[in-house]
Amino acid sequence: MDRPPEAITARARTRRLRRNLPGVSAAGLAVGIGLALAWSSSPSAARTVHVNLDAWSVNTTSTGLVNVTIRELKDPAGLARTLANAGIPVQLTFGRVCSPASGDLPQLSQVLHKLGGRGDVVLTINPAAMPAGTELVIGIGTFHYGSRQGLAAAFGLTNVGSPLDCRTPNPGAGSGGVKTGIH
Repeated sequence: MDRPPEAITARARTRRLRRNLPGVSAAGLAVGIGLALAWSSSPSAARTVHVNLDAWSVNTTSTGLVNVTIRELKDPAGLARTLANAGIPVQLTFGRVCSPASGDLPQLSQVLHKLGGRGDVVLTINPAAMPAGTELVIGIGTFHYGSRQGLAAAFGLTNVGSPLDCRTPNPGAGSGGVKTGIH
């Protein structure tokens, strides 16, 4: 009873602080580990993506495959960003059909499958099959054949930063000499 009230309050505060310190330390450690894991993740790590626009769609399946449908040549930057979010590094061109200048890497058939579409470009891409340091090349242009028109496409798998061979489809000449499909 000979202690002043301030001393009792200060001692109680110190005891509470010591009692809560291990919990605060554990929470700080958990936050630090979480931030470290988030920062160490690859920027091209695949995420579940479901984007369905009038011009194109990108949807990740439960097995990690990515279904892509291109109906119109609109917003190539948005499509490239969406594919990157799905874990697919890509060089994408609209209006010019580009393919790797040095030829495809042999794994393209394991990465990309072109499906039949009603004049659309319909693809299934397996990002997990892409070797490290590679990117998918997709070049899409419009071709005219008589009164018909459609999309001409070239696909390739190349090392990041490799040069591309680009051509503009020639109206009235079929696909304009442009390679179409998987080559």
